[in-house]
Amino acid sequence: MYDSEEFELLANSWRSDTRASTRDNEECAAQVDSDGRSSKKDGFGEHFAVGLTLLRRIRRIGRVLRAARARLGLWSAGLIAGKLAAEMVYYYAGMLPSEFYRVLGDRDSAAFGPLLARCVAVVAVAGACRAVLDYANGVLGVAMRHALTQNTQARYLRRGRLYAVASGRIDNPDQRIAQDIERLARSAADVLSELLLAPFLVAYYTVRCWTLAGVFGPVAIYAYFIVGATATQYVMAPIVRYVVAQEKAEGDFRFHHVRVRECAESIAFYGGETAERERANAALTQVVDTQYRVLWRQLGLGLLTQVFSYMGSTVSYVVIAVPIFLGSYDGLSGAELSSVISRNAFVSLYLIYRFSVIIEQAKRVVELAGYAARVVQLWEELDRADASTDACDVACAAVDSDIAAVELSVITPRGMVLVSNLNVRVSAGESLVVTGPPGSGKTSLLRAFCGLWRPARGEVRVPQAGVFFLPQAPYIAGGSLREQLSYPGEWGGCTRSCSDTEASRLLAIVGLAHIIRRAGNMDRLWSVQEWLQMLSPGEQQKLSIARVLFWRPPFAALDEATSALDAAAEAVLYRALSYAAITVISVSHHDGLNAFHKRRLALDGHGGFTLDSI
Repeated sequence: MYDSEEFELLANSWRSDTRASTRDNEECAAQVDSDGRSSKKDGFGEHFAVGLTLLRRIRRIGRVLRAARARLGLWSAGLIAGKLAAEMVYYYAGMLPSEFYRVLGDRDSAAFGPLLARCVAVVAVAGACRAVLDYANGVLGVAMRHALTQNTQARYLRRGRLYAVASGRIDNPDQRIAQDIERLARSAADVLSELLLAPFLVAYYTVRCWTLAGVFGPVAIYAYFIVGATATQYVMAPIVRYVVAQEKAEGDFRFHHVRVRECAESIAFYGGETAERERANAALTQVVDTQYRVLWRQLGLGLLTQVFSYMGSTVSYVVIAVPIFLGSYDGLSGAELSSVISRNAFVSLYLIYRFSVIIEQAKRVVELAGYAARVVQLWEELDRADASTDACDVACAAVDSDIAAVELSVITPRGMVLVSNLNVRVSAGESLVVTGPPGSGKTSLLRAFCGLWRPARGEVRVPQAGVFFLPQAPYIAGGSLREQLSYPGEWGGCTRSCSDTEASRLLAIVGLAHIIRRAGNMDRLWSVQEWLQMLSPGEQQKLSIARVLFWRPPFAALDEATSALDAAAEAVLYRALSYAAITVISVSHHDGLNAFHKRRLALDGHGGFTLDSI
């Protein structure tokens, strides 16, 4: 498939990519230094603080959720109303011990039975409320995930956006969509349901505490909360960066294993299992090291929140003791005083508990901030892709029925000039073959023709329907044989389905008639892995040509799309394309294909080219 020079060039490229990936990992670790400050200053993903940046991201996420019209507001309002109703039940249950103290202190056996029955009923209702609220909270999280993921996929899986983002500087967009959004939605449902309810409960129990313990009670508890909140904010601020770094390391580790699975046969042929194991271990080490950093930082946060939580009972004793020692309850009997102490203890402890819940949400807020950062970063990259694609669309104007490059210059993202000042017009029936040494820009030129790359200068004009592109590595989708032939299902503004007769004819033309028997029938569903095992590389390329014949575009770009086939099979396929009146722009090293093209564009690898007739 590659000559020795091209293979060496690709090897150098892979080594460069590996070094770049290593540098990325090192930079990701470096940005989370000992004092928790970010060292990246490129304007991309450097803000991870829990503060205004998080609020801006939450606001943007909220706009997406509101636009989804998924009844999330109704679910949220219902959840808050349900929690308020449940809190009334919890309050009633919390008051029952004071009644038990009074009944037992007075040795009132007649009142004990009804009180016990009431207690059982209230506890049963409280347990049912908790189960229902947990269910509603889970449903809210799932609904949020559905809305956010649907919105993100609608923007990501669009022409011009998918390639720009997947090949851009953002890491693991698949993980951000499939995993980070789910975690964001789950964390948001948990945190928001607590924090939105907190003001109502804090206000109510503040009034109750003031009534029972005087002004000293709520003042002491509020002061205690302010100290705890300030300390928690200071401790948790740096952890967000570690959460972001951990998610990136997790994505890189998962991607490595996905890649190993996809290329298992190639690795086995090379005997590269040991090398892949070493790379997998290096990626695992990065994941584990990052997890240790997160756990170490969370240890301090956990110590602070747990101490704050348990210390609350001590504060409640102080709140209760002050009015007792000041003589506010001197006229009560022992049983009555026990009942008052029980009520005061419940109110004070519950007010402290509500503040403790707010403090304990710090860990979830940290995770929420990390997930929000990664999701919103993906949206920001999509924003840039939208702007870039719009600019590229302006440069790629439809003109007549030809493909034309006008003063076209193509430059790689690293600044290497591949083609300079190219002027060429490809009319119907005048197929063009592009040749040149490895790395000379043949595939990049096709990317520019198909609108995947924005020209550095000049413009590309294509027909309104566009150019049907076939890469060297065919794309095999999951589904039926009929769906394989008609992939992508819509092209050039047209939606078509493939009939049995047409499918049989196309498969016979490309030499795949036997695939119908192998697939069982035209509509039996197969997974991607099953298709890859069913079809050889050459058969996959033949299937790709069958797709072109099905759609019959006026122009098709073939990037060594028949490289796995022998000369005779290539000739059959190119002859079929010619009979179908499909004009092709081919990248190929095979001289035997010259007979199927009218002109040759030879790139020299330094920006120059020659264009001659064949």
